[in-house]
Amino acid sequence: MLSQIEQAIKDTLHAYNQAHGGGWVRGIRSYAGDFDAASPDEFAQVVASFPAVWVTFKSSNKPKKVSATKRTRDYVFTVLVAANSSRREETSRQGAFTADGKMLNIGSYQLVELVENALLGSRLGLNIEPLDAGDITMLFNSKTRDQVVSVIAYDWHTSATLTNPDRDDDVPWIETVNIDYVYTDDDRVLASDTAHLNQTISKG
Repeated sequence: MLSQIEQAIKDTLHAYNQAHGGGWVRGIRSYAGDFDAASPDEFAQVVASFPAVWVTFKSSNKPKKVSATKRTRDYVFTVLVAANSSRREETSRQGAFTADGKMLNIGSYQLVELVENALLGSRLGLNIEPLDAGDITMLFNSKTRDQVVSVIAYDWHTSATLTNPDRDDDVPWIETVNIDYVYTDDDRVLASDTAHLNQTISKG
């Protein structure tokens, strides 16, 4: 369930980004410690991928029993949005616009709005409760070399019903392969396929 929800969040964000012009987000990925750079040069490489969005699992509580065979479990996922600017510190958050309102540079606040519009109330095509908005936290707003960087974490809550598996049935092993979306300068998507696998562990 965790991998399905994480991938579905990325798929939904990608679809929303594409449906609303695209071009502003350079990547939608699973978080893999991207901000834990060991040196300024490594962190500069991460900043070069901004504006970007990452998705990661945050936490889950102990399931609540609702019947002899069913339980409900709450899940929290975090969406990280990151924007940068070579102008001013507030531009990395608020974006930059022309006098007639045309956006020149997207800020982290606009990315938060994009995420909210895409996810709020969505079931992601899965058998889960609709996503509900949670805490929004400013992770950091700082300057690195010639760029000002703004990174915000946005928590999303959902829950799902778990049914005790039938131990007499084969147990699925791998069902879906994780896909990230990385955009080129001409808004083509480099990664867009999902592989569904049917391999199972046979009964002994």
